[in-house]
Amino acid sequence: MKNVGQTSIDEYLKLPIVRDRSQLSFHNNYSFMKKVDELPTGPDWMCDLVTIAGDRLGEDGQMMTEKLELWQRDPIECIQELIGNPAFKDNLAYEPVKAYQDKEGTNRILDETWTGDWWWKTQGKLPKGAVIAPVILASDKTQLTKFRGDKSAWPVYLSIGNISKEKHRQVSAHATVLLGYLPVSKLECFSEDSRSLAGYRLFHHCMSELLKPLIEAGKKGVPMTCADGYIRRIFPILAAYIADYPQQCLIACCKENRCPRCQVDPNNRGNLLDSLWRDVDETVELLKQHKRQMRKKRVPTERYEELGLRAVYQPFWINLPHTDIFSCFTPDILHQLHKGVFKDHLVKWCTDIVGEDELDRRFKAMNGYPGLRHFKKGISGVSQWTGTEHKEMQKVFVGVMAGAVSDKVLTVVRALVDFIYYAQLQSHTTKTLQALQKSLETFHANKQILIDLEVRDHFNIPKLHNIQHYLDSIMALGSPDGYNTEFPERLHIDFAKNAYRASNKRDYTEQMTLWLQRQEAILLRCAYLEWLHPIAEEKSMGAGSAENVDEESDDEADEVVQSQAGKEPGSSIPAHTVPTPAPSTIYRIAKRPALPNTTVQQLETAHGAIDFLPALSSFLKKHSPHAPSPSRYDRFDVYKQITLSISFNRHLSLKHTILNRIRATPPRAAKGRTPAAPGSFDMALIIEDPANYTPPSGLSLLGLRVGQIRAIFDLPPQFGHYEHPLAYIEWFTLLGSKDSVTGMYQVNRSTRALRRNAEVISVTRIARSCHLMGKCARKIDHQWTTENVLDKAKAFWINSYIHVDTFVVTH
Repeated sequence: MKNVGQTSIDEYLKLPIVRDRSQLSFHNNYSFMKKVDELPTGPDWMCDLVTIAGDRLGEDGQMMTEKLELWQRDPIECIQELIGNPAFKDNLAYEPVKAYQDKEGTNRILDETWTGDWWWKTQGKLPKGAVIAPVILASDKTQLTKFRGDKSAWPVYLSIGNISKEKHRQVSAHATVLLGYLPVSKLECFSEDSRSLAGYRLFHHCMSELLKPLIEAGKKGVPMTCADGYIRRIFPILAAYIADYPQQCLIACCKENRCPRCQVDPNNRGNLLDSLWRDVDETVELLKQHKRQMRKKRVPTERYEELGLRAVYQPFWINLPHTDIFSCFTPDILHQLHKGVFKDHLVKWCTDIVGEDELDRRFKAMNGYPGLRHFKKGISGVSQWTGTEHKEMQKVFVGVMAGAVSDKVLTVVRALVDFIYYAQLQSHTTKTLQALQKSLETFHANKQILIDLEVRDHFNIPKLHNIQHYLDSIMALGSPDGYNTEFPERLHIDFAKNAYRASNKRDYTEQMTLWLQRQEAILLRCAYLEWLHPIAEEKSMGAGSAENVDEESDDEADEVVQSQAGKEPGSSIPAHTVPTPAPSTIYRIAKRPALPNTTVQQLETAHGAIDFLPALSSFLKKHSPHAPSPSRYDRFDVYKQITLSISFNRHLSLKHTILNRIRATPPRAAKGRTPAAPGSFDMALIIEDPANYTPPSGLSLLGLRVGQIRAIFDLPPQFGHYEHPLAYIEWFTLLGSKDSVTGMYQVNRSTRALRRNAEVISVTRIARSCHLMGKCARKIDHQWTTENVLDKAKAFWINSYIHVDTFVVTH
């Protein structure tokens, strides 16, 4: 059904081998589609005509009108489909809970919708035995044509908070359904002065029609068969609305220079204030008063103007039971934080202070890390920014600015970046929320320095004000990752753009709904067949079943090694076996080394392992005293990388393992059209003393020390049997206390007798990867490049922001 046109299907079905052997019940694309239309599908699509009367005269002397199509599905049927889906049986909750991280009940956990205060508060308003289905809506206008035309669609998506976030984030799980398409029109029947208000009113009218079934259902409840087979009385109540800032103002019926959540004065949004929330009852009453005053041609009330309301007299949420629309707005991390606070403001402020050239040089000299984007030409020349680029810049921004600006400015930088990272946590606690609020307070306490430097005149910035509401939103509805605006934008591909491409581009909305209904029928049929004939799933972490985790892995498939000391596939075991401690790390490594039979000279020159033989001799003396001494004539099987499975982190995903890739790749010479590539020797946090080390819970650096991995190799059989590969590392100094301004640890290279302090260790002592950034003064050394900064810099910062997991561990 994907990427196959009608002509291709007809040609395939006419093939003799298909016609004679398959014995299909259809012979061409038309009959095939008729069969698909007979399959069970989701809620039916309906089309309502919406007639709008403009205020402009047409050529006939009459007021111009326009007829628009509103395509919709019954939201109650959509909710029934979601809550009754057997695939979600283990991912559904039917009542609120309060979870705590400690026995005393002081550190509350807030992640899923059912852990927030909104569910508890709303549950108290309903009769005993009622089950809430927290309705989550999302809408966003999207462009359907790329290079020509102005075709647009305005999808409205629906999900329920009973389903866990893990399912929500999986597009393939279909835990979010398409509820309808709002009409998109230029409203040319209205004058330019009234066109904006007419757009407001059209949106609310269409949303009222779309959500009308929720009014009665939210008051009396609807019996529904749930995924576990029980029948419950479900009360679907609007809990959250995912939208960007302009659309939040549209929903709240307020002007775009006002906050859609609170009553803060538009000229006072730059201060950290505890403003009153907008009140639904007061807003409705003011709109009614304004309607009466407009009929009598009177001036609007002062309170109406103070709240910046728009004359939408019938908001779609006015009759929805138990709904406070102003508290439904969720944090928009993509537009408010990544693009807004960070890129549009913080980066611009720092560029004005440091200068484009200096900032570009610092980004160009940033050393590599697996998965980290290297801005080879700096950031000033990037014209097309996406959320991915913003996140990549955030990973190194504090380290980039350290030394380039004063401590006061760096405090402002760190406070905002800390806020962004705390906001991204997938599971919050009372302590992380306190840290989130403290970061915001630190910014406001130090922001005056930007005015003193004449970088800003004021901080009356809407997006900077909106982040003040994050704490209240998380307390009410759970962590923001469950309401990210990036997810609806991803859904546009399946529910709008692909559907439009399948149409003939004329009267396309009807064709889009038919195409989507057929896709849904096929998906339901496939899901039924999979349930009828279940296929045994492979364990993702079993031995020999490691999945590919990156695009630069060794030639052969990886082998997963767990805590199984003394076991290794092979025929014979040498007489003198090297004692092997139980590994503290689960790692993945290639089944066959990428660089077999590597000489000692190659290790010393290509890998930079200049003290390889002395380090290996020390290892053998400690672990295998009777083994022969290594010589320059020995050869070693060398790997290019190793991938570690990191310990469980409570603040991140509960089901997905965090994988750290650590490279020890020598330089590659140019060959033909393939350019030369520098070597990559990554940093890692290494267990310094295995005898005194206890594997942490994932939230500590205690007992760890930074080392640079120069080579990963197998011990040749003549030196004894060692179950795990070895690594040649170069140590850095011990971790001290964190710098008070940057919040990061500072380390230097460790030396011994004026040479780098090197050692050969088991890879089981590698705890996690880390990223070092060269510490520089006000002006960066022009000789520093991404290839040599680790050799030329005297001191280094341990980058706490390279990954959200690392941020949690180091804070």
